[in-house]
This record gives sequence, C-alpha cells and structure tokens, in this order.
Amino acid sequence: MDEPSKSDESLADVPPTPVTAPPTHSANNFGLNALVLAAAGAGAFFLIGGTMTPCMGATRSTQLQWQERNAQIEQAECDARARESQSE
Repeated sequence: MDEPSKSDESLADVPPTPVTAPPTHSANNFGLNALVLAAAGAGAFFLIGGTMTPCMGATRSTQLQWQERNAQIEQAECDARARESQSE
C-alpha cells in the first residue's frame, strides 16, 4: 500500500501529448475562400451603396430648395421693378 498504484498517478507526472490538426485540402479551401471573398465583396458593395442612397435624395431635395429660392428671388426682383416703374 505504500507504493501508489497506476490509477493514482498525478497528472503533473504525465508528459503532454501533442495534438495534431486534421489535414486540410488546399483545393477545397481555395473554393471556399473564393466564395467567402466574393460574398464579402458583394456585401460591402451593397452596404456602401446603401449609405449613398440617402445622400442622393438629400442632394435632390437641396437642389429643389435652391430652385424654389431662386424663383422667389426672381419674383422679388420682378415685383421691385414693377414698383419702380409705377412710381416713375
């Protein structure tokens, strides 16, 4: 009983055994990598395109506001000319 049995052996005394990764096939990885890269590129394209859409609408809205403002300025100029011609 003085000697420890094999089942009582401490894990600190057991040397570690290396674990090897399963071999991978480069042909399968190439196809998968190409597919993932294409999907990521398409996703980035749509995300960036989606962020530009509100900007295009804002540009159109700003353009319409400037056109309206220019029409108001022209109308004010015409009204001022009409008042000047009536006062003479």
